Amino acid sequence: MIAEHLLFRSEGGFIRIPIWGHIPLSGPLKKIISHPSFLRLKGIRQLSFSQQVYPGATHTRFEHSIGVYHLMKLILQRMLTNPLAISLQNGNFRFNDHNCRVLLSASLLHDIGHYPHAHIIEEQIPMSEGEAVFSHHEELCDHFIYEQHPGIPTIADILRDDWKVSPESVISLIKGHDTSHFSKLISGTLDPDKMDYLMRDAHHCNIPYGSIDIERLIESFVPDPERERFAITEKGIAPLESLMFAKYMMMRNVYWHHTSRSLSAMLRRLLQDIASENLLPPETLRTLFYGNADDRVLHELKEGIKERQHPLSELLDDIIMRRVYKRAITVSPYLDDIGTTDERWFAYNADTEKRRTKEKEICRYLNTRFGLRLHGHEVVIDPPSKKDIFDYADLRELRVYPTRSEHVHYSLQLNSQYIRFDDLNESVFRSDFILAFERYTKKFRLLARPDLVEHLVDSRREIMEMMSH
Repeated sequence: MIAEHLLFRSEGGFIRIPIWGHIPLSGPLKKIISHPSFLRLKGIRQLSFSQQVYPGATHTRFEHSIGVYHLMKLILQRMLTNPLAISLQNGNFRFNDHNCRVLLSASLLHDIGHYPHAHIIEEQIPMSEGEAVFSHHEELCDHFIYEQHPGIPTIADILRDDWKVSPESVISLIKGHDTSHFSKLISGTLDPDKMDYLMRDAHHCNIPYGSIDIERLIESFVPDPERERFAITEKGIAPLESLMFAKYMMMRNVYWHHTSRSLSAMLRRLLQDIASENLLPPETLRTLFYGNADDRVLHELKEGIKERQHPLSELLDDIIMRRVYKRAITVSPYLDDIGTTDERWFAYNADTEKRRTKEKEICRYLNTRFGLRLHGHEVVIDPPSKKDIFDYADLRELRVYPTRSEHVHYSLQLNSQYIRFDDLNESVFRSDFILAFERYTKKFRLLARPDLVEHLVDSRREIMEMMSH
């Protein structure tokens, strides 16, 4: 069985990465991580602009992808060796040779479609003549898996010949189009992607919020065939709590740090203006980003537009030189404690043209009131997204398989051996508690060049009235 070879044997080589240490290398693994299409991930930072706040946050999608592969390997070893995990599998949800190979390869390649600042761009993809300029990174995985390089096989060839899996089955799983009952294992509350990036990001930012007992959490994993996902036993509750709390703290202190958020909003405005005003055609933008590294893409973007003598060059220079726009106005997008949404603030996330039009309108107002000569990009809206940050829906479906005597009585009252995590009443981290995290984290912000902040604060009433229409 090739899966047994991948899971339990080493051919003598190791790769050493932070957090997990020595990871054994197999022949099939080495062929992918040494492939040019995979090596390009060394040029794509995991946290985009966070290194402007935390200088150590220069780690890349390359080591993260290997870390996710490593954790999936540990999970599958548990599924194949633990008597309880073995007994709970059924015909539709079984970790056989083929399924293990597909899951391992999909874990390794789950970020193969990433390009510089992809998560930032995906939050509000710039539009050109009604068409999206960029694709989501998941949709690009087939491009890089089938990408050809002279004299070497494609990753698709390696998957077929060395991993003994269909490239399309791996691509389908990464894109979430999978029909093999395993798609929830790649993205959800308990996915190895989240386990790796939370600990890796905290380590490289040198902050104390990413301490998670991953080994004990994985030791608690059992299959949940009915939901086609993993459940946990009671001993996984405490490490699961630490994972969820780590995500909240990382969102608050790293992922949504105001400097990172400001630079992200500035980049989105820059790219939208470039697309809207056709400073560079969409195909040129795609080529520039899809085949580039973080450290080069902004400078090459500058080279592409410098001949136009466009005022937008100032915004690009501000991003490159870390002249960060500051928070001028902050609004909660929720009307009350139960989470009733004020749709006005979310609408700016979904409507690119509305956002850009309003930013220009505010600049014109400031020009008139204070005698300024703003071009329209000096004020930027940073709206919240309705996207689920904390996997609320997925957590509601998480179940516990009770093994302790004091918990077994729960199963006698239900139609299943499993108990919903929320119903076990063994943790404060219920799904409604996580929803409170979600509401607290999301904010609507108006950002501006530092010298304009006082003007915006003085004009708050008028600007809020403008924003409401």
